[in-house]
Amino acid sequence: MFINFTSKFRTYLCFLICCFFSYLSHSQCPTIPSSPIVICDGAGFNFADLDAFASSGSGDINWYNASGSIQYTDLQLVTQGTYFADDSSNSCGGSRPSITVDFTVDPSGVSLFNGIYCTADNATFNDYLTEVVQPFQPPTTVSIQLYYNITLTSPVNLTDPIPLGFTNLFIVFTDNNGCTSQIERGRTAVDNSPPDPTPPTPQQFCSDTNPTVGNLNPGTTGTFNWYANVDGSGAVIPPALNSTTPLVNGNTYYVQTETFFCDSNPVAVIVEIEDPVNAGVSGFLDYCEDSVPTTDINLFDQLGSSAETTGTWTGPLPTTNGHLGTINITGLPANTYVFTYTVLGGNACPNATANVTITIYPILSAGTVSNNSPALFCESLAPSAFDLNSLLDNEDSGGQWTQGTLSTDPIVTSPINLTTFTPGVYNFTYTQNIAPNTCPEDSETVQVEILADPNPGVAINAEFCENDLTPNPFDLFDALDGSQDNNSGTWTDASGNIVTNPIDISTFTVAGSPYIFTYTISNGTCEDSENISLTVLPAPESGTVSPNSPLAFCLATAPSAYNLFDLLDGEDQTGTWYIGTDNTGTAAANPVDLSVLAVGTYNFTFDVDAVGTCDDELVTVQIIINDLPNTGTATPYVVCETTTDTAFDLFNQLSGNDAGGIWSDDDTTGVLTGNTIDLTGLPIGTYNFTYTITDTNTCTNSTTVSITIEEAPEAGTGTNFEICSIDVATTPTLDLFNQLSGNDAGGTWTDDNASGALSGNVVDLTLLPVNTTFNFTYTVTGTGTCANDTEIISVIVNETAPPTIVDTNQEFCDSATVGDLTATGNNIQWYNDATLGTALNSGDILADGGTYYASQTDATTNCESSVRTQVTVTIYLSSNSGIAVNDTICNDESAYDLFTALDGSQDATGTWTDTDGTGALSGNTFDASMVTPGDYNFTYTVVANAPCVNASTVVTITVEIPVSAGTDNTLLVCSTDTTVDLFPLLGGATPGGGWSLNGNPVTNTLDPSTANSGIYTYTIAGVCNFETAQIDVTITPAPNAGMDNTTDICVSDGPIDLLTLLNGTPDTTGTWSPLLTSGTNIFDPELDGSNTYTYTVNATSPCSVNAMASVTVTVNNAATPTTTVSDISLCTVDNPTVADLNTYASGNNLQWFDTATSTTPLASTDVLINGEDYYATQTDPTSLCISSVRAQINVTISDAATPTLITDGELFCINDNPTIGTLTANILEVNSNLDNIVWYDANINGTLYLNNEQLVNDQTYYAVLIDSASLCESSVRLMVTVDLSACGTLNIPDGFSPNGDGVNDSFTIENIEFLYPNYNIEFYNRYGNLVYKTDAKNEDFKGISNQSRVLNNSVLPVGVYYYILNYNDGKTKAKQGRLYLNR
Repeated sequence: MFINFTSKFRTYLCFLICCFFSYLSHSQCPTIPSSPIVICDGAGFNFADLDAFASSGSGDINWYNASGSIQYTDLQLVTQGTYFADDSSNSCGGSRPSITVDFTVDPSGVSLFNGIYCTADNATFNDYLTEVVQPFQPPTTVSIQLYYNITLTSPVNLTDPIPLGFTNLFIVFTDNNGCTSQIERGRTAVDNSPPDPTPPTPQQFCSDTNPTVGNLNPGTTGTFNWYANVDGSGAVIPPALNSTTPLVNGNTYYVQTETFFCDSNPVAVIVEIEDPVNAGVSGFLDYCEDSVPTTDINLFDQLGSSAETTGTWTGPLPTTNGHLGTINITGLPANTYVFTYTVLGGNACPNATANVTITIYPILSAGTVSNNSPALFCESLAPSAFDLNSLLDNEDSGGQWTQGTLSTDPIVTSPINLTTFTPGVYNFTYTQNIAPNTCPEDSETVQVEILADPNPGVAINAEFCENDLTPNPFDLFDALDGSQDNNSGTWTDASGNIVTNPIDISTFTVAGSPYIFTYTISNGTCEDSENISLTVLPAPESGTVSPNSPLAFCLATAPSAYNLFDLLDGEDQTGTWYIGTDNTGTAAANPVDLSVLAVGTYNFTFDVDAVGTCDDELVTVQIIINDLPNTGTATPYVVCETTTDTAFDLFNQLSGNDAGGIWSDDDTTGVLTGNTIDLTGLPIGTYNFTYTITDTNTCTNSTTVSITIEEAPEAGTGTNFEICSIDVATTPTLDLFNQLSGNDAGGTWTDDNASGALSGNVVDLTLLPVNTTFNFTYTVTGTGTCANDTEIISVIVNETAPPTIVDTNQEFCDSATVGDLTATGNNIQWYNDATLGTALNSGDILADGGTYYASQTDATTNCESSVRTQVTVTIYLSSNSGIAVNDTICNDESAYDLFTALDGSQDATGTWTDTDGTGALSGNTFDASMVTPGDYNFTYTVVANAPCVNASTVVTITVEIPVSAGTDNTLLVCSTDTTVDLFPLLGGATPGGGWSLNGNPVTNTLDPSTANSGIYTYTIAGVCNFETAQIDVTITPAPNAGMDNTTDICVSDGPIDLLTLLNGTPDTTGTWSPLLTSGTNIFDPELDGSNTYTYTVNATSPCSVNAMASVTVTVNNAATPTTTVSDISLCTVDNPTVADLNTYASGNNLQWFDTATSTTPLASTDVLINGEDYYATQTDPTSLCISSVRAQINVTISDAATPTLITDGELFCINDNPTIGTLTANILEVNSNLDNIVWYDANINGTLYLNNEQLVNDQTYYAVLIDSASLCESSVRLMVTVDLSACGTLNIPDGFSPNGDGVNDSFTIENIEFLYPNYNIEFYNRYGNLVYKTDAKNEDFKGISNQSRVLNNSVLPVGVYYYILNYNDGKTKAKQGRLYLNR
């Protein structure tokens, strides 16, 4: 079956079907007359259209898929396939009729959601059409239409660019018969193309870095890849290069920025790879200062064979012969000289360098052995840091010490630790010129002798008991171990007093202990001593028994940790406790656990620890455990809460108890009196009452009786139940427990009226007759003495009669709501089902042919009737005469269809009426040639079915005649002419048209002063025709010489275009009078003087008047600035700037230039350049002109060299009191006659020092040299930091006389605390004993000892003493010497 299905046909067919089946009032399964069907007009065909191919008695058709799981909506588009019909009541059951739908134009069969472009593609919708859609178009397709919307009202212009982002499209295929496919959805998108990367090219690398693709600079921060090649179209050829791919010299690489969809254009980068240069390997040359070669040396020879010859040398001496680096080192002092050979690298590889180090070693001396060698020390007094250099004289520092007589013996450091040396003679050798020094070795050997100390023995300290001080007298040698050399030494007490051995110890006490005695022994050179102690120990104390013993406890109340010492007084608590009356029993831990003891008496004995041979007697304490009284055995008592017993005897619940106890109310119930309680006063629960007895031993025991009051049964409080019969369907059962509150669980229900509806606690409401009351009883069984309890629940099911309806068939027009239905009853509710469903709202729309059901609600029971009254609804459609679309036609149209003047929504059953009686109407056809131009009315009427009314629409038709645009013409005018009306130039044109110029609208009034030349077009359109006419307008511009002006010009301004000085916009074709020297518009203020210059521009037809304007010019100039000198000399140190030039010139607003013609003035802060010429202008204060002739000054800038300090010129001795003058004498360039050296306290500016100012250690001074010719100071100052510690050998006194006369009272070395702040000095007597030791923080030696071995603070005798001065600066050897102490 083939159907050319149009929208009008669909509407008409639907109308016929609806009318045909409108009489049916019951649901009916739809029927399908024919299947399959083929649709030609497929675009937009939906399921509402498919309804036309099925019929239903109710006119209600729903469409489903094969399984019935999907119901389609009316507006859903139909695709090729099979569909199944039914009505809304599912009348078809399981056998729905089917229809197979086919389209003349098949679908594409693929997804058209492709076509993603990049902004760089500049894609149009035509690209999407040709690339995405056309390859999959159906075979019969002759055209394809794209739309923006599914209603196909917004077509796509294929030449439009696709916008950024996603665009949804709707696609229709059309074949050569005009048939269309169903609408297919498509989508295209445009994404931003990433910007092209901007890498530098070429990119250079050094080959020794092994460059890879990962080292290339991509020129982008986005995601990118590198490629080796591009194809003929410039696109990269995959794959992308790995970042570890080595780069190849001269190759081109391509970088491309890449996003998920889009890529940038590839950008080429050329790679250049250089090889590194080679400066060779560093070399070394070593010489002794007496064997330095006298011939030339080529440094290049030391670099090895790989060194390139293109390098240059730098170093402390100039070199010759280019890369050979030839030098002569004859006469160079001992030092290290480093020469660097540099070969310049290329653009990518760095410079290469290698060094040649020349070391000239000095010949160093090991000195001579001094009189201090050998050095003697007692073993116990051997120093921990002895300076071996103190045993040499005149040696050079920095040598090597070895222990032995050879330089190859084990190396030691000085100062050396002698404290570990045993008695004996030790050799130490000092050697200079050790390798790599190439000079001959020089060695000296010194000796140190360690003397053995005497042995005073080892102390064996003695202890005595205070009550046993034996033996007495005590031999002090018994407190030594006997290893002492002899017993002929001296014993002294703690105060240093000599004591006689043996000694009396009978007066020694504990408080005076310990007693210290010292044994001192000497071997003639060294002495030593040993201390012993004698200690008197206190006797032990067992203590006495406390009054608390014996101590009694009641059974089970004794503590688990009792301290037995609480039963003693005055004891020493260092001893052992025993169980029993002596120390032969088992030892007891203290504190002791008494809680485990049974009734009885227990003894514990304390044995104090002995001190030495001292001990004390045993002491015994007692513990007694007493038994508890008997309070009997309790029996609990349980009673119901309904009891009436008010005097219950608690002794009834005890057995075996002693008399004499008392009862207590443990829970404070208030019901206890003596031994009786009032049970009626106790609420439900359990309560305790305790019987307690305390005996003569104060031991207490108790027994508790519990009384339990049980709860009586509770059937609860009931609530009767009513339900409407209509609700029984949704609530068919009643749980009676829901009608109880406060009830006990576990009771039983009974059906009092034998309704047969009770099962357990559930009532089946469906079994109860309506409007009848039924009772159900709940019974709870009591326990003990408590009786049963009951509660009755009443149940009734209420029914209401249905409402009364007079008219069970109710009719309406177009539409009606539930509120329009009528019925009689209380609180009427309407439903669309006889028994089911939710009540309808009054505003719900009624359906034509629909059946509705009414219920009412009883005002007393509030129950809705379960039976509903039925109503059938019929809704008629109003007639539609359409909407007028008034039209205008030409008077030559003889068969105009009046339906064209309606919107198309009208019913087709109406008739037309000639409202104005033209006589030109036949059916629906109007003959306009029969009437004159004007407006004519016609009425279209459609008759309606009651209760609907008839519909009519009046349309107005306007009849017109053809229009005329006139004839073409031309117009010539001058731009200064008056306005022109263009319309009369057309000759009889129809008014009402419009004018345009180059497509832009204009008016018919032409103003030559503002209008443009061109073709002016008149256009007029009517219903009958469309016409245009043209006027060719030429507007000749009037001459323009601009407007007069007056101006001042400075000579310094230079030549100027005089035309630019006229106001306005003058033409460039005019001439000047008088003529300018240039013969053009250029005015030169140096050649053309002050004057009035007139500019004339001649007119061109149709213009007739020439134009003139004039410029009055006044030429001004400023005088050249005045200079005092033509040549000036300045100093670099003053940092002279352009501002300093103003000192030598005068004028208004001076400006300086670096050339005679420069137009850019110098800044006042610009630094002046030596030998430069500078040019000045000034500004005339009246005309503000700058002088055209500039003044010239030539500048010379002088500087003095930085002063040079002699070697070690910063070194002084503080003892010499050096001054600024002393420092000046160390400058090489000093000239005392010229006073050409001055000193400052800062590197820049600062304050001058006077020559007699004292130098300060570690302070920095800044020197300048004054040039004798220019008197300029050095711009770069010499910085000198003074060292006042260069004092050489100290002046150490050889004696002093501490006699208090204020002269030479102490052994003082001048400024030693400054020169050697870490020094210390030791003084020894002639026996080698240390008598005094001091340093920078302590007093000088004044002849008084500060060492305990020789009696601290004792005055030393006159005589010879020896000192060891340790400088402790890490480089100066210790000094030994002797001095004489004289008083």
